[in-house]
Amino acid sequence: MGHLDRQEVDIGLANLFISKHWLQVIDLTAPYRTERTGFMIRVEPPLPHWQSLAFPFHQWTWLAVLVGLIVSGPLLYLLARGSGQCGGEIRSLQDLSFAWYYAFGLHFCEAHKSLPRSTSTQLFVQFLWLYTMIMTISYTASLKSFLIRKKQPYMIQTIKELYESGLEVGSPTELYKYELSVSSNPYLQGLAKVYRYHSVIENIYARVLQGKGVHFGNTISMEYIVNRYSTRGVSLFRVMKEPYRSYNVGVGLQRHSPLKKKFDVIIGWIQQSGLYAKFTYESLKLHDSLQEDDGGGVDNMRSEELGEDSVVALTLDNMQGLFLITIFGWFFAALFFVLEKAVLSH
Repeated sequence: MGHLDRQEVDIGLANLFISKHWLQVIDLTAPYRTERTGFMIRVEPPLPHWQSLAFPFHQWTWLAVLVGLIVSGPLLYLLARGSGQCGGEIRSLQDLSFAWYYAFGLHFCEAHKSLPRSTSTQLFVQFLWLYTMIMTISYTASLKSFLIRKKQPYMIQTIKELYESGLEVGSPTELYKYELSVSSNPYLQGLAKVYRYHSVIENIYARVLQGKGVHFGNTISMEYIVNRYSTRGVSLFRVMKEPYRSYNVGVGLQRHSPLKKKFDVIIGWIQQSGLYAKFTYESLKLHDSLQEDDGGGVDNMRSEELGEDSVVALTLDNMQGLFLITIFGWFFAALFFVLEKAVLSH
């Protein structure tokens, strides 16, 4: 900027954003690219498979199922007791514990051999059977996909969510910290307080992979990083949907330079032909090929995180929730056995 202002050079190439401030000092050509700045965050690891048994239903659906399980037994008992006073119902359903056990079995599509006799209890059991049959079919049909495929957790997509997460904002330049601090957006002002400068960009990537920070910078380079560190279409990084802002970048010239018109024409040709995008990709690829690759760092983390095995059958990892239920069942059965023995001994 100073060299152009003092007319010591004719052309300046850098991240010269087209703004009123710079146009008061130098001339800027038509924009040859639009630079978007945003945040790159890690792709959160999938939720553990033992939670798969709960995924088919929403939490409110599970609550409704639990209420239905608790209420259906007493309702069946009350109907059977009322019908039993008229002598039209079997005695087993007039016991509360048996009626609840009967309704519990229907929820798992296992009906008891005893059939109700009165019309009211028969209708109740028929509709309860229909309800439980639809519920179990819906659950089992959805459960298969959740057992095979891992579910991704909730992901940060907006600046507000990023601010509320408390993650560190890392960047190899201190330029953006001032912009964040003077922003009218309170969430961006809050991000300025957790802004950290890193001279080595690999340190930022490490913080992002650890889930302790995000990378703040040019989305073009970040999208290249996202595509580079990916296996079978799954990347360790992702760019947040909500960007920070966009800048038009031009070539710097001296004030009232006769070169501006010619530059504007040539830049228009480059934009229309798509050469800038091609040159950018080739430059990043060349830079990547020149870097020393010792098999460690991010590449090593990628192989550990993602793996190479494709899903061909349900493994122990897929079915861990089922075995946890069995273990809990054994534990509670043993606990109640001890309690029963203690009660009988007294």
